[in-house]
Amino acid sequence: MLIKRLQDAGFTVIPVKDMPEVILAHRYESNLIIYYPSGDIDHIKLVSTMLTEMCRDDNKTLCLTGDPIDIDAARKVHDSNYITTVYPRPVDLNKMTADMLKYSDIQVEYKRRKNILVIDDDIDFLTIIDRWLSEDYCVDCVRSGMDALSYLEKSRPDLILLDYQMPVMNGYQVMERIRLNPRNDGIPIIFLTGKNYRESVMKILERRPDGYLLKSMPRDALLDSLDRFFAGTILTT
Repeated sequence: MLIKRLQDAGFTVIPVKDMPEVILAHRYESNLIIYYPSGDIDHIKLVSTMLTEMCRDDNKTLCLTGDPIDIDAARKVHDSNYITTVYPRPVDLNKMTADMLKYSDIQVEYKRRKNILVIDDDIDFLTIIDRWLSEDYCVDCVRSGMDALSYLEKSRPDLILLDYQMPVMNGYQVMERIRLNPRNDGIPIIFLTGKNYRESVMKILERRPDGYLLKSMPRDALLDSLDRFFAGTILTT
């Protein structure tokens, strides 16, 4: 019944036995996973652990359906926060199908090449970060708060990386100006800072950005942080 409903909604459904070797053989065939846990508790936990690790590593969406007692067993694993939604029996197929359509759209949006606006007065830093990020993202760079505000009148990035310490208008002042404009509503802002001591970090976090990154981070660590940030948009409850 569920498979037919999803097929009627336009999905290609790939039924897979809940055996680790079979799951691994189909690992890269879908970004949406519906797990129906069954069997003894140890088996359920083994499969659930594998699936949550896959979702963590590959940024997939995992949902559970079935008997409440089996769902509870499946959720008692370390990475259970990668389980997006559960559907205990009896399942509302209309709601579940609508959710799958929504999660599919979220996956498409996640896979879309993101645009990042970097705001920093240091041209050398901008040159480096542009080179580091351009392979995976569309990157635009500006050197002042006023340039950023002008940019945002014409474009809407997926993320803003904003130097916390700049002349004329510092990062906090720029963030305030950005957030005052309704057209910028929802654009996440992450502060860039060269200072890693506790007092500085606490002061930055008091400004309520969407995060902060150290300007001294190596390339791989920076890319990993950005990937994890965008992957967080998949975990919808």
